[in-house]
Amino acid sequence: MSAVLDYILRTNLFNFIIFAGIIVFLIKKLDVKGGLQKGADSVRESVESSATAKQESEAKLLTIEEKVSNIEAEIEEIISRSVENANVVGKQIVSDANKTAENIDENSKKQIENKAALLKNDILKKVSDASVELAKKHILDELNNNYDLHIKLIDESVEAINKEEVGNG
Repeated sequence: MSAVLDYILRTNLFNFIIFAGIIVFLIKKLDVKGGLQKGADSVRESVESSATAKQESEAKLLTIEEKVSNIEAEIEEIISRSVENANVVGKQIVSDANKTAENIDENSKKQIENKAALLKNDILKKVSDASVELAKKHILDELNNNYDLHIKLIDESVEAINKEEVGNG
């Protein structure tokens, strides 16, 4: 049994040495140390990148929080300006409406005065025409009722014509 044990120990030792040699060869050939270093560098870069991204995100968050905190004041300012603008525009509309109403009132008064003048002239013309007709009728009635007056007026007219012809002629 000692020979068997001796054989097993030598064989196991020999196998272990070969196995260790293969592992050392593979480590050198595959550059495990470089791969581990690259992995460590990659992890380090990821951590640094994450830290930078975290700082950028925090800065963006701070900017957004500032904007959000000011938004209520901005909304109030916009509403205030809108109310002021609406008041100015409303006053301008009222002022324009008042001016338009005044113009309409003045134009209406002028039209009424013009219509009144036209009506007055029309009435005066009708009254004048009626007066002439009435006077004409009255004269004709007088002449028809008073024959002597009729003859007298004819004689006076003939004398006036004769005087005119003698004076010009």
